Amino acid sequence: MAYSTSRSSKVFLNKILNSGKESSLIPPHYKPPLQRIFEPISFLALILTIPAYYYLGIYHAIVSLSIFLILFGIIDLFIQDDHALIRIYGPLGRLRYIFEDVIRDKYLQYFNETNTDGRPIPRIVRDYIYQKAHNVKSISSFGTELDIYDPEITTQSRLLHRNFPGIAEQKTYGVLVGEKRKNVKPFLIKSTINISAMSYGSLNYKAAEALSIGAKDIAYVNTGEGGFGPHGVAGNDTVFQIGTGKFGVGKDAVMHNGKETRALDEALLIELVRSNPNIKMIQIKISQGAKPGLGGVLPADKVTPEIAAVRKVKPYKTIHSPPQHVELMGATPKESVNLLMEFIDKIRNITELPVGIKLCVGRMDELDLLVAAMKSTGKGPDAIQIDGADGGTGAGPNLFLNYVGYGSAIETLHYLDSLLKKEKIRDSVVLSPSGRIFTPAHAALAFAYGADTIDTARAAMLALGCIQAIKCHTNHCPTGITTNSPWRMHGLNVPEKATRVHHFIQGFNEDMMLLTKVLGHSDPRDIQKDDLRLITHKDNFAAHFEEDPFGLKVSKHY
Repeated sequence: MAYSTSRSSKVFLNKILNSGKESSLIPPHYKPPLQRIFEPISFLALILTIPAYYYLGIYHAIVSLSIFLILFGIIDLFIQDDHALIRIYGPLGRLRYIFEDVIRDKYLQYFNETNTDGRPIPRIVRDYIYQKAHNVKSISSFGTELDIYDPEITTQSRLLHRNFPGIAEQKTYGVLVGEKRKNVKPFLIKSTINISAMSYGSLNYKAAEALSIGAKDIAYVNTGEGGFGPHGVAGNDTVFQIGTGKFGVGKDAVMHNGKETRALDEALLIELVRSNPNIKMIQIKISQGAKPGLGGVLPADKVTPEIAAVRKVKPYKTIHSPPQHVELMGATPKESVNLLMEFIDKIRNITELPVGIKLCVGRMDELDLLVAAMKSTGKGPDAIQIDGADGGTGAGPNLFLNYVGYGSAIETLHYLDSLLKKEKIRDSVVLSPSGRIFTPAHAALAFAYGADTIDTARAAMLALGCIQAIKCHTNHCPTGITTNSPWRMHGLNVPEKATRVHHFIQGFNEDMMLLTKVLGHSDPRDIQKDDLRLITHKDNFAAHFEEDPFGLKVSKHY
């Protein structure tokens, strides 16, 4: 006897046949008609239980409560269709979701998590940032809690201090961007640590203003791709990022295949730079670690009139960023890189500012193409920010955040630094990694392998008061940083949060300079590979390189 398709499947298959699959699929948050009727009645019965008790007696209260329980049980067991466990076990099945959604992460964070646990950022690292933000000395005793040979919970290296350092004159840290370009205003980076891109919209105005005020006079703030909003309200040094959506400096356009996209509006960019002299550099975002190869999405409910005005888009309409810049779409990777050289040159000429790029590396041969084009044309970026493939503050699909991208920011930084030195153009480019660099100990590894300065977004969020609830993409951030909910935002006191940001940046920079001195140098950029002892997985690092890219292999028997 042939298999007989169930009735419910037949009904659904017929619907697909008649209406098409896409329109037949169950939409998110769908509730069957009976559920939409029974739910308000059941909750009304629950609400009436108390007045029934006071005015009519306990018998009527029991009846009202019973009606609620019966209706609620019917909904769970027979009507709702999106939770199998609840359909099987009724209201008891909800305990699973309560434990998973409400209790589990809080229990792990507050009761079960040790100082060396916690993902993506261990508690011991978060504590350093919190202490610096509160201007408290980060001091402990009785030895380290870390297993110094475990690369999972350390910076993957030991920093080798000098007992006999000699005399090294302490310098004031500073990096000039664009000093070798004609008709360009060089940008002086004052701090070893700076605030990486977080757009207005992903951050609310209070959080962005606190970053601006906190960074004033000591570091720069990257606006992210959401336009020039509250990130520069304090007149602080600002890096204006141009994403694929060209928000704030773009216009709607149509590609040759008829698809809608966004293109640069040069007049808007020129006006923006002229009106805001604290914009010190332009950065073109090619890709980022949270969603490499994809464009971003800002849901309609987060596109408030204020955010829409900054981005120069329509309010309360979902914003989609294209995956690529329309100006860089060549027939081949080499042609795209050459178009990038021209695009950078155009922006540099019309703004008279240094121009950098930000990218999360996937294929190393693309870096080969980039450096070859820079060498042959004499054009190209004045600064390159390398984003790690582990994601960051930006929201992205789990598949891309967890599995797409080459590797750590420091790995790809090392490769790029070596390539630029080989082509003898390293001095014309400022390199900065971003991704999992939270303390001066992490930064020392980055400086040893090619960094000129450091960018961080997550550390800045922690300095603001983030508790790593990992709710950034939900608009339900419990600390009020990544939400537009007025109820949650009211907890942000801008002066207090700006103070925390200031103390973190200043404290990090001071500790970085002190650590540099202990290693026998006067500038973090002088830190060398032999100042570190690397701990690697099974004595290996990335198979892509002919040798361990950091030049050190530590034997597990050593």
